[in-house]
Amino acid sequence: YLKAEGFFESRNRLRDPYIYNESDTRLNETAMRENAMLFCKAVPIALQTLGIRKNIILHLQEWQTALISLTSKEAMLNETLYSCGTVQTIHNTYDSSITRELLAMVTNRSRRRLISRLPGNDLTAYQIGLQLVDAPVTTVSEHIAAEFTIDNIQTDIFAPHLQNIFRKSGVYGINNGAFNNPPPGSSKRKKLALDEIRKIKLKKRKALLRILTSYKPEERFGDLTYKGRTISNLPDDIPIIVMSGRLAPLQKGYDVLLRAVEMFAEDEIKAVLTPIPVHRNDLDYFYEVACKCKGNLTVFPIRMERGYRELQSGSTFGIMPSIYEPFGSAVEYMANGTVNIVRATGGLLDQIDRRCGFLFREDAVFYTPENIRNFVATGSIVQMRKTNPWFQNMADNLFDILKKAIYIYRYNPDKYYNLIRNGFEKINDFSWKANVKKYFQVYEKVSSA
Repeated sequence: YLKAEGFFESRNRLRDPYIYNESDTRLNETAMRENAMLFCKAVPIALQTLGIRKNIILHLQEWQTALISLTSKEAMLNETLYSCGTVQTIHNTYDSSITRELLAMVTNRSRRRLISRLPGNDLTAYQIGLQLVDAPVTTVSEHIAAEFTIDNIQTDIFAPHLQNIFRKSGVYGINNGAFNNPPPGSSKRKKLALDEIRKIKLKKRKALLRILTSYKPEERFGDLTYKGRTISNLPDDIPIIVMSGRLAPLQKGYDVLLRAVEMFAEDEIKAVLTPIPVHRNDLDYFYEVACKCKGNLTVFPIRMERGYRELQSGSTFGIMPSIYEPFGSAVEYMANGTVNIVRATGGLLDQIDRRCGFLFREDAVFYTPENIRNFVATGSIVQMRKTNPWFQNMADNLFDILKKAIYIYRYNPDKYYNLIRNGFEKINDFSWKANVKKYFQVYEKVSSA
């Protein structure tokens, strides 16, 4: 909600507000850091200009806003603001170093002198900001809150520098609600008989098959066929799996699913993937598997203009093999009558249990700091992960749970459709009304301080 000439201009084909330079990662990080610092400096001044000077609670999101906990306190000291508290929500533990020069730009003259005398290396936005907020740190699900201090990928890779802060102040998990509105009538579906759910699901499947047969944007690649011909008459017992969302090689696990898809025989499964890539070469592994598994895989590397809702409601299984997941979109699949298969991590554990979906996890012996570091180091060329024991084991276990889920879908359909019905009940656990109530409790801690 702030406009400043030369800032906040993240023009890119993905409409991603965090991408200022698509071709140079270093320049992009510099631009994002500078934009973030201007924002943190400007917020108290904007509030003063608007005549909002007291009884303020600022709810900060991600590292880009974390230093408002500093600038708002400075604003009270110099009487720009009268009373102001801050709350911080972390969706991911992504962080950014803040040089002393940048930090000096958002502080007054006396503190600049103090900053110049600080010993040691530069600190990060969270290392500074989280120590100045006025309430416990919050995040978007209960399980990810715990994982911030116990999961190897957080404690050893992404957030080792924040462990003392997390353990001292605690991290409070507040589950999100659903981001998309459920389809009309979904609240009534939990009461439907299994045969009624089956009829609805097969109708949605036919609508999806029509889309997959007719919607062929130029960016799409990979054929879906049945016995070498069109899939318009694909038999009902051949499952269609879907994975959607941005292509994040360190988080989402598209490559884990691709490795599992490679293990299936022709016409044993049909997979539809809709990754949103930053760079075209991010799709290299997708092209490789699409060629190798011709007939079984198609890829829409775009924001689909048609068919996205049909994918959510007509597919047999929604797949989320996330390496870590703050919250995720499993609730959206459930609301659309699609059974989830997810890696047991983060917010996915809050959403999915064995009554409404399938959970898998690699064997613990492979989840080692060495394997995780190797996985992170190969984010730019994911094919190199095929030699990583952790990656291999994740893909193998995903393949095994897919085989189990497909068996149930084919030979125990009542159990499959009961998973859908249980999912309709489960989504009632996730509401923005409950979410707001818990955040209000956090705000009360600030206002009573």
